[in-house]
Amino acid sequence: MLMVAIVPASASAASPGKTLGVYAGPGAPDGVAQFESQLGRPVSFVADAFARDTWANLIDVDWWIGRWKASQYFSRVAYTVPMLPDEGGTLAQGASGQFNGYFRTLAERLVAGGQGSATLRLGWEFNGDWYKWSIKGGQGATYAAYWRQIVTTMRSVPGAHFKFDWCANSGSSYVGGTQLEAETAWPGSSYVDFVGLDVYDQSWIDDRSNADARWNGYLNDQNGLKWQRDFAARMGKPMTFPEWGLSNRHDGYGGGDAPAFIEHMHAWIKANNVDHHMYFNWADVNSDYRIFRGDTPRAAQRFRELFGTDAGDNDGASTGSEGTAPARLYVKGVKISRTSRRLRIDATLAPQASGAARITLSAGGHTARFSKRVSGGRLRVSQRISRGMARKGTGTVTVSYGGDAATHSQKVRLRVGSRKSKLRPLAGPRIGANQLAAAGSINKRARGAVRIELNFDVAGKNVTRAFSAKIRGGRWSLATQLPADVLAQLGQRTGGVTASAIFTGSGKVSGAMKLYDVLGAR
Repeated sequence: MLMVAIVPASASAASPGKTLGVYAGPGAPDGVAQFESQLGRPVSFVADAFARDTWANLIDVDWWIGRWKASQYFSRVAYTVPMLPDEGGTLAQGASGQFNGYFRTLAERLVAGGQGSATLRLGWEFNGDWYKWSIKGGQGATYAAYWRQIVTTMRSVPGAHFKFDWCANSGSSYVGGTQLEAETAWPGSSYVDFVGLDVYDQSWIDDRSNADARWNGYLNDQNGLKWQRDFAARMGKPMTFPEWGLSNRHDGYGGGDAPAFIEHMHAWIKANNVDHHMYFNWADVNSDYRIFRGDTPRAAQRFRELFGTDAGDNDGASTGSEGTAPARLYVKGVKISRTSRRLRIDATLAPQASGAARITLSAGGHTARFSKRVSGGRLRVSQRISRGMARKGTGTVTVSYGGDAATHSQKVRLRVGSRKSKLRPLAGPRIGANQLAAAGSINKRARGAVRIELNFDVAGKNVTRAFSAKIRGGRWSLATQLPADVLAQLGQRTGGVTASAIFTGSGKVSGAMKLYDVLGAR
């Protein structure tokens, strides 16, 4: 009933720009170079995929090796490898070892071609129903057994040092009225190096025109982003996104020119243990995913801002030297006035905080960005906005503070709605007997969860650990055993522990946050 979400310390967060890769078509170094030119920086990884029509073509990889060997990208290629060709074969036959010879030959050819250390994404999107290696029909265990056959075989080849990416699809298919479960196909940690997920901005929910509603779906779907993060952490593996991108679907279910999706993905990659991620800069029969093709100008610009320079790794906020104290950013209220066409924000920070905060408002299908100075630990905003942004009186506000010589960076994202959230504490947050407890009330129309973020310092670095409880009937409560690593970090901390209770908003209910000192922290 209780969702526990651990957010890694910011000190170990990934750099989204430096871990970016791209798929620009089969054997296409020229396409990669063009993408780099449009982005404004080189990519660190390149993706490609082997043929899947016949066994003979699947293992005939000389053309791919030759294409990349003649380019500067040769040492950066990750290959997608089909488990079964279109011409035939079953998971059960593979699990019995019937196809090991093909994969031994594939490994030998990769090693001979200088690709013995490549990352291989085997049998991707297996929790969908569109590939021959789908786990539909209760074939999760069979898939896992076949995976072990392939990995064992390929590792046995002299000179092989491959890494294997176990990659599900974000959101599982329904087959016979039941949704597939990717975890049933887990082959075991000793056979996997990365836990991947393919994510595109396309949705079939009723409110799919709302970018934030789509994103909440990607977060909370079965085998969605939160599942991947938590599952990878339990298995002790880094995450990857071998395919992700915008979607201009021909059937209208894509998000189109959606800078919010780019922002969400950047923030998610930065906040989690992501080894690499590949933008899918290509088109297929379902959709056009290319970001620089000209009809997604707002998303393309935001992509350049966030992924095209290292400045994007600070979420576009004002930069600072990441000082030693928490910023204690507390957004007391946000409101869009339809009559005066103004966005109003009242927020406080630590008294020593200086510099500026970056404000992003997404409303009415438009996005506005501006900066405001922090003065005396206070941030007050009364910003004129367009008529289109003000019309509905709702939207999403992101306040990003970049930090300075004394304070850490911090970011808060809240929804602006026509109804107040009435977020109130009833007890805690309190730490006792190695447990974290908190409870409170909220608007009965509120949906989703209240997130409790613990903030403290360890060895001069700010640590944020987050826990989440679902809202039920206008109440929320949290009572959870703290993981061993959190207890260890708390024991090593310097200074006190603060907590934020955050409700990001839902429907017409505004987001809100409260700031506390945590009682009972040892």
